Amino acid sequence: MQRQYIKTKACGCVVKAIMCDIKNTSVGKMYILGSHNHLSICDICKKTEDLNEDTLRDMWLNDYMTNDFMYADWKQYDAE
Repeated sequence: MQRQYIKTKACGCVVKAIMCDIKNTSVGKMYILGSHNHLSICDICKKTEDLNEDTLRDMWLNDYMTNDFMYADWKQYDAE
């Protein structure tokens, strides 16, 4: 099974992503994340999503890497 990671956004939403690939960089091994989905969603983001606006677009474009040391505050998630 692929590794899963979670992160709590500033608004309070909890987002889950899965590891899609591993990239060796100048700062070490980084995990590439994809399939960002809400585990819980705040009222503001829910209203935005109801207007067909993707509240996770910025995350999958700019916040898609982590490592074994919780880079960018992504934490490994073991629950299903």
